[in-house]
Amino acid sequence: MLWSLTKWNHRLSTTRLVRWWLRMTVLDRFVLVVVTNFLFMVYSFFAFILWIMNYGGRALMGAASDEGLFGSIMSDSIPAGLKFVLGLLNFVSGVAVFFEVVFLIGVIALSIFFLIDIVWDFLGTRKDLMNIASKDNVILATRGEYIGGHPNLPHARFVYLIISGTQKAPYVGIILPNFEPIVYKIPLIDITDTKSGIDEKYGKPSVFNFSLTSITPSMWKGMRSAINIEYSLTGRKYTVEVGSFIRGNDEVQMWKNYLTCTRAEADTGDKPFGQWKSLPENKKKESRNESKHSY
Repeated sequence: MLWSLTKWNHRLSTTRLVRWWLRMTVLDRFVLVVVTNFLFMVYSFFAFILWIMNYGGRALMGAASDEGLFGSIMSDSIPAGLKFVLGLLNFVSGVAVFFEVVFLIGVIALSIFFLIDIVWDFLGTRKDLMNIASKDNVILATRGEYIGGHPNLPHARFVYLIISGTQKAPYVGIILPNFEPIVYKIPLIDITDTKSGIDEKYGKPSVFNFSLTSITPSMWKGMRSAINIEYSLTGRKYTVEVGSFIRGNDEVQMWKNYLTCTRAEADTGDKPFGQWKSLPENKKKESRNESKHSY
């Protein structure tokens, strides 16, 4: 839900809170909700203890103020300092109960937001990706975090990523969702190297030339995988880094393989083995009403 509400506004999409929430996996968000509820239960327990102590103190003061034998004995035995302590306890107990109510509202709101966000993200975002990937000139589509490296994109934010183009001119597209989506293209035939950061749980980099990155740490998995695409443009070398894909580290590694195979198909014309969607040989002619930002 947060992605659907903020993806239209570039300023909101670049805020730390939005990127922090979208960067977390479903497990990270679930653990956050569980820990928040546990902390609320602990706080409620101590607030209840304060309330019991305050209730007992008020009962004691009430008994001391009553007329009769017990009241006369208690009123003589309770010093003025104890009355001050009981008054302070009454104040602290009231403040604790007030913040407990505020904490309860926050916990309920976070839990409801977590559930709605999962359903909304699963249905809405994945539907958008399926619509994008269904086009003839798109091999893969996902949502990920653009970390940096593009000469025209100074701000990190979450974007749609695609592998598109034609067989002779494939490219990686960085799509900024809008009423007229803005697409920044990284031509694959100019890519000099593709590397992928790998989660530390898989071990050290080996034959696939993976490298670790600490840009997007996961709560439970250590380092997140991130793809680093090195390419040349107008004689200069740039490195674009993207990560935190919607389907996790496995999708990042799959993208690295698809980038390699797409570039190889552009060079040799040979279709990769297995299930593979090749790009069209020629680009369709754009109509006059078609946006210049189309992909």
